[in-house]
Amino acid sequence: MATKDFYKTLGVSEKASADELKKAYRKLAKKYHPDVNAGDKAKEAKFKEISEAYETLGDEKKRAQYDELRSNPFAGGMPGGGARPGGGFPGGGAQGFDINDLFSQFGGRGAGGRVYTYSPGGGAEGPDVGGMGDIFEMFRGGQAGGARARQQPRRGQDVVAKLEIELPEAALGAEKSVSVDGKQLKIKIPPGVTSGKTMRLAGQGEAAPGKGAQAGDLLIELHEKPHARFRRRADNPADIEVDVPVPVEVAVLGGKAHVQTLEGTTVNLSIPPGSSSGRKLRLKEKGAMQAGGKPRGDLYAVVSVQVPSEISPEARELMEQFAKLTKK
Repeated sequence: MATKDFYKTLGVSEKASADELKKAYRKLAKKYHPDVNAGDKAKEAKFKEISEAYETLGDEKKRAQYDELRSNPFAGGMPGGGARPGGGFPGGGAQGFDINDLFSQFGGRGAGGRVYTYSPGGGAEGPDVGGMGDIFEMFRGGQAGGARARQQPRRGQDVVAKLEIELPEAALGAEKSVSVDGKQLKIKIPPGVTSGKTMRLAGQGEAAPGKGAQAGDLLIELHEKPHARFRRRADNPADIEVDVPVPVEVAVLGGKAHVQTLEGTTVNLSIPPGSSSGRKLRLKEKGAMQAGGKPRGDLYAVVSVQVPSEISPEARELMEQFAKLTKK
């Protein structure tokens, strides 16, 4: 069994300052606190590990004793305790050296809650201990004699998140920021995606419960929101429709109208004379991009004739004349 690496638990270097330790602790505590992870036993256990690590490293005296113990486990110094007579090593004056004292400083007793005791001249007592060689193997992170099988680390769980995107973002691609379990991530949405597509971000899921184990993946489900201006055509989702307001005189006589594109720019579109509401005018390859090297879709400008709600008496008279002239 290896001693716990409190620096690794907090994600800092051994030379980290007090401010760096505090900042790392607060960040991790916010992420794994039981109040925001109700019922999640794995994160609750992680929070306890983080608190234990900061309790030792955040105290200058305990940190010095911990560093000394890491460099020489049997030097006699203990975080939170004094040195043992005779240097703390069996045969040096200590009576009944107890290996549990070492384990208790690092989050508990022997592996699995077992008790290991070494008495001067008496050898090791307790399960799975064959003498002092085993004890040194534990502090080196190994198993006695290298013969015991190690448990394979478990992979962290995948995390599923849903992300709403606008039609132009799905059609042209975009960069979005998402927050998952307190982590801010920037993701690139490829052009030509459609609603329901899932993106996988390897290693950005739940942290693995075991040392050295691989974190899970983050699965982001994309959902396209209805857009106020643009809509997809049912027969070909890469083709996009947009309503274009056209004054009544332009609809009758012909002229120009402004059309907004997916990129946010505007183009001047020629409106043929006699255009009624609902007429569709195509702008080639101005629609949504498509995956797999397929050609870009088209943008269809749908004419929407705008009739004034109020007109002057003179305009009314002219319209009445117009009506007589065009009456069949």
